[in-house]
Amino acid sequence: MYGRAEPRQQPGYACEECRKKKLRCDRQRPQCGACANAQITCEVNDRRVPRGPKKGSIGALRSRIVALERRLSTSQTEEGMTTDGHDLGLTADSPAKENVTTQFSLPDWDGQHQEHLPNNSIPLAWGPPETAPHSPLLFPEPPILPTLATSYPSPKQSPTSVSDGLISDLTKADLIQLYFDRVHPIVPILNKPKTFKWLTDRNSMSEAQQCLQYAIWTSATASSSQFGGFQETMYAKTRFMLDQLDLNGNDSLICHIEHVQAWILITFYEFARTNYRRGWLSAGRVFRLVQFLRLYDLDSPKPLGPECEDDPISLEEKRRTFWVAYCLDRFISLSEGAPMTLSEEVVYTRLPCLDAEFQRGLVPQESFLAETMSSAEMRPYAPLAECVILVTICSRALSHKQIYTIETLYSNMAIDFSSRYDWLDGMLTRRLNNLQVTYPSLTVAENPMIIFSYMVAHAAVIYLCRIIETLSRLDQNQSLVWEFQERGLWAAQEIARLAKDHEHLGYFKVHTFMPFAIYLSAARLAKHLEVRKGEMETDQIENVEKSLHASIEALQKLQVVNNLANYYLQLLQHCT
Repeated sequence: MYGRAEPRQQPGYACEECRKKKLRCDRQRPQCGACANAQITCEVNDRRVPRGPKKGSIGALRSRIVALERRLSTSQTEEGMTTDGHDLGLTADSPAKENVTTQFSLPDWDGQHQEHLPNNSIPLAWGPPETAPHSPLLFPEPPILPTLATSYPSPKQSPTSVSDGLISDLTKADLIQLYFDRVHPIVPILNKPKTFKWLTDRNSMSEAQQCLQYAIWTSATASSSQFGGFQETMYAKTRFMLDQLDLNGNDSLICHIEHVQAWILITFYEFARTNYRRGWLSAGRVFRLVQFLRLYDLDSPKPLGPECEDDPISLEEKRRTFWVAYCLDRFISLSEGAPMTLSEEVVYTRLPCLDAEFQRGLVPQESFLAETMSSAEMRPYAPLAECVILVTICSRALSHKQIYTIETLYSNMAIDFSSRYDWLDGMLTRRLNNLQVTYPSLTVAENPMIIFSYMVAHAAVIYLCRIIETLSRLDQNQSLVWEFQERGLWAAQEIARLAKDHEHLGYFKVHTFMPFAIYLSAARLAKHLEVRKGEMETDQIENVEKSLHASIEALQKLQVVNNLANYYLQLLQHCT
């Protein structure tokens, strides 16, 4: 037999005597076997109330708790506004510019997550480059997704709705694994065994490590739709803890690396999930903490002593923390055309090693950035190191253009302008060749950082093209301009192709600043159509239009997980 021929229990209710003695009642009527043997009256209560809470009562209780917490949060906020409004940051222009409410959101445990309605567009700090694409190919009314206008409470307002008790151990383990699967490849600052060691030792966890733990969870929630229900509240808790840690500090020179790492993760989260302005402001906090810890000077000669020694894994974590902050500084400067905070000239920190060796605890000694920039050696580097080298070339191209602009204002053309430009062009060509040898096309799509490094290299080509276009206004060297416009077109089409190839990895594995590279591609393609369309063949026009559509489509799809895509789509719309 493969199943029971009869049910385990007879139909009907057990008698009161069997219930009291916890016996299995045979439910015979009018008298069960146990009562017949004991010669007592067999009584049955057929109106017994079912055990357990009523259907829907738990959901109702949770809804009442959420409502009460919201009322308490609102009352605390109003009290703080009345007594000490400036501590809450409620200035006249703060909420309007950042779309920040005075109350942070709470998770909806029983219903669907309610999105915020879209507010006014983000104010632009600069106009896009001299690309004024006015083409009906752009923007078939793309749907702009709402920007998450999550606010975080002031240091006087503790978000009590989030605690470790509301997150099960299984959920915590899922979030940590999700972090190392999707966030770590683009922000590779943590050693996995070391991180797991201090995460499991809660009794000795420092305040900075607690902040980093919540930052890891918050970053992981942004990398999956599964945990979207409490993403905003987790972010509010993390921001509160970080602000509280800063306020509790004194004039001591002690600062922990976990503090900087937590701010880096939250900054990347804010760029992708809140808005550009808030991410930019948090990035400034990151740069100051990096300077405070002197992470730019980790490998300079130091006096011998036990207090000056770090184990190799901790030292490599500090190196990676610095280089991620360095790249973040360059991404923002390239996007805004703004000065850079972390100066390249004072960096005395070695480049990061390969991540596989770092995770195994093997930390080979890498070269310095200055040595790599001046060397023509073809050798493999870690994906993060490749990104550092290429974004440095890109930032030097931007500085080169800014220096040229200033010198022409004073009618003083630099003698070494051409030599600097030729050096940048040669360096970029060597790095692209090295990248193609080390990471050929068959392995490019396996690592999102490598794909992004290729995009940064092509973005540098676009910047060099802009320099030549600017220079041509004086010397009218049209043959050189056309040559570099073709190179800029090729680079823009390569970025569009890489964005299309990246789709199979999933939107959650995209580098946070990839929308910026795609924006440069779309702007260059649109300008090329505007300026050179009359000189192009029909098939060439079709290829450029196809690449332009691919770039815009990639930005539209990325809006689902990255608000920077929304931001750069708005910039492109303002150009039309």
